[in-house]
Amino acid sequence: MKTKLYIFVLGFFMISSGLQAQLFNKIKGKIEDKAAEVVEEGLNAGKKNKNTKSRSGRIQLGEVMDFNPADSIIYATNFSRTKVGSMPQDWKTTGSGSVIPVSQIGGNWLKMSERTSYKLNKSLYYPEDFTVEFDLLVAADKVDDLSSLYFGFTKDNSLSRWISSNNIWYTELQYMNNNDVVVSSPSADIYQALNYDLETYANQVMHIAIEVHQDQVKIFLDGNKIADTKLFNREKAKHFFISSPLRQNHNSTTLISNFKISVYKDLLSKL
Repeated sequence: MKTKLYIFVLGFFMISSGLQAQLFNKIKGKIEDKAAEVVEEGLNAGKKNKNTKSRSGRIQLGEVMDFNPADSIIYATNFSRTKVGSMPQDWKTTGSGSVIPVSQIGGNWLKMSERTSYKLNKSLYYPEDFTVEFDLLVAADKVDDLSSLYFGFTKDNSLSRWISSNNIWYTELQYMNNNDVVVSSPSADIYQALNYDLETYANQVMHIAIEVHQDQVKIFLDGNKIADTKLFNREKAKHFFISSPLRQNHNSTTLISNFKISVYKDLLSKL
């Protein structure tokens, strides 16, 4: 009887030891897995914090509007004195044009005919330093209903063709491509193509500003500088022009207003 009891107790302890070993291994495995998870989370958190720090630490670039408008106006018009439906007397054209009111925006605007160039009737003397400013409006369902519009300077004040072959430099707004602009100077042998969002300018006013210091020209579209380079080549005679698009589909059109040419006060006595 004692022998059987001894065998039973011995077997019980052996079985108990085995169960304890299995339980210990399970607990040990869970602890190791949890430890691995904690380590992995720590590593991932480190990477996340590093990435966050990298994003938040990016250098912030400032924007500077360096257009310096001249302060003495030598010519200005908003077409308020022009009879509605008429072509302004101080402008000339290769085709036709008419002043119309634009009620949604206000004021009178010169509506430009398709494939037509415009210049001032009177030749102005431009000093070495001056500015030109005007507002441009595209009335259209979408801007790619139009082809390119041009503005710039020519060597003479004649108007014999749509785009003068005697131009000094010009800016081309390629509406048909929605976001392409070209600045070119045959005189200075410069051609610059860049991206600029034109698509948003359907039925919106774009303010155009040109600042000239001798041969150096800055061009701004709504305060954004698109050129700052030598576009003139020591030309003494220079004449502003603007040419409407060759194509203006679906009753789209282009208009200008608030045009002015100014010089700097300390140079006014030289005119």
